[in-house]
Amino acid sequence: MLFGLLSAYFPPLNAEIYAIAAPVIFPETWALHVAAMTAGLVAGKMTHFVAAAKGAEAYTRRREAKEAREAQEAADQRRTVGPVRERLTRWSKAMIDVLDRPRLGPLVMLASSGIGFPPLAVVTVAAGIKRVSAVTFLAVTTLGCLARFLITAWLVSHGVALGQ
Repeated sequence: MLFGLLSAYFPPLNAEIYAIAAPVIFPETWALHVAAMTAGLVAGKMTHFVAAAKGAEAYTRRREAKEAREAQEAADQRRTVGPVRERLTRWSKAMIDVLDRPRLGPLVMLASSGIGFPPLAVVTVAAGIKRVSAVTFLAVTTLGCLARFLITAWLVSHGVALGQ
């Protein structure tokens, strides 16, 4: 659990690494360890979510200045990045813009937590700012992260079993 919590605050402690290592380190109880790590990660993400929700009012006041700055940065970025990265950036922004919609929002959160696109750190903050239901965020993010990490660990566990 501690590793997951720390990875929510310190990205170099990557949760996927733990999911890959758990079946090797804990061959009999890897699922329990992955579930506990996921609980820690989601708990850490919830603190980011709550902090973003509390800061939403300040965000609203600064929104106009930020949008103007982002428009300038986007124009500058278009000149310096390739077409693939520009397209991914555009898709991420479009997905984040629908977070507060009742049907599309949970799908974006599920994609973010389940496959990592758009990045969960960005979606967490955006969901807090857009005042997405904390219960919805918690449930969908837990489901997506748990599925991703358990599948990753399961694949490693079966790969290890095949190698023996």
